[in-house]
Parts: sequence; C-alpha cells; structure tokens
Amino acid sequence: MRQPTRRFNQGFTIIEVLVAVALFAVVVLVILAPLTGLFGLTQKSGRQTGATNVAQQALETIKGQWQNASRNQYDLNCAIGPLYTTSLTPTPTLTYVVQNEDVQGNNISNGNAFFVGNATTCPATAPTGTTVAAGPPIREISVTATVGTATSTLVLEVAR
Repeated sequence: MRQPTRRFNQGFTIIEVLVAVALFAVVVLVILAPLTGLFGLTQKSGRQTGATNVAQQALETIKGQWQNASRNQYDLNCAIGPLYTTSLTPTPTLTYVVQNEDVQGNNISNGNAFFVGNATTCPATAPTGTTVAAGPPIREISVTATVGTATSTLVLEVAR
C-alpha cells in the first residue's frame, strides 16, 4: 500500500517574490515622484516670500522716513540705508522707481532719481546729470526685490 505524499508549501516562490518587489517599486515611484516636485516648489516659494519680505521692509522704511516731519528725505527723494535686513541667499537686489503725482493721482513726472544715502544722511544735492523734484503732493514708489529667480514688485503711494 502506498502512502499518500504530503506536499508542504512553505514560503514563496522566486516568481512571487519578484512580482511583489516590482509592485512595491511601482508604488514607491508613484508616491515619491510628486514629492520631489513639491520640494522644488517649496524652495521657489521660499525665495518668492523672501523677495516679498525684503521689498515690504524697504517700502516701510522709506515710508517711515518720508513721513517723519523732522527729516527732509521726502523733499530730497532719498532714504537713509540700510532699507532692509535679511539672511537670504543669494543676496537680494532692489530697484526703485519713483513717480511724482498731483493730488488727483495724475503722473507729473516719470522715473525720478531715487537715492539711498549712507547710514546717517541723504545726499545734499543730486549727482551731476540728475534732477530731484522737491516736494510733490504724492510720490508713488515701486520697489522690486529679486532673490535668485524670484521677483516681487510692490507699489506704495506716500502723501506729503
């Protein structure tokens, strides 16, 4: 009499293991691919926020100095630096555009020279070849801050 043979199926076959590893790899790739893109967006967003913060600091400093009655920066069209503080890398670059306006907000001059003086004073006069319009009713200042590839432009009108 013959005894029935018992077959024990313990463990997985090599094919089953390879299929499981392949499926796991596909799932990991599907999950990680968007995450790497998000890391790049986070860095870009950080630079954009940094540029906006620097522009905002500069605008607030200029506005504060122009509205301070004991200083004449508004008439001289200048501000005493530094206009912002930051630890951003790369170092931000700022550009300024000032327009004089009448009380109705009409532009009465374009692109006036704007000066950032040293830590204590504004230039007493404009450098040779430039003019400074003194004391219009309203000045519109546009500050553009650039940090790497991120650029932020903020505009503010300051009344005399």
